Amino acid sequence: MPYTITLHPLVEADLYQIGELISDFAGLRIGQSKINEITAFIERLTHFPHIGTIRSDLYPGLLSIPASEKAVVCFVVKDEAQSVFVLCVSYGRADWQARVRERG
Repeated sequence: MPYTITLHPLVEADLYQIGELISDFAGLRIGQSKINEITAFIERLTHFPHIGTIRSDLYPGLLSIPASEKAVVCFVVKDEAQSVFVLCVSYGRADWQARVRERG
């Protein structure tokens, strides 16, 4: 049975900022395409929630994984609830570890 995805309230802002960054550099179409790729990647976590690198040193049960070339998705899997909680999405050289600490 697929897991459900829940986003931290600031993940939408993360995606917006990533879209703005890419659009400013490469154009609106490319920016939107990249956001679509990242969002599709997050949706695939419903079927494969236990992928990524364990980063419990930053947050209990945290997994991080590259997505869409330069993005990083950070999330926690809750098996008992069959859910994935996405804590943050980062892009390029942004400090995703600091975001995890701030939101955790």
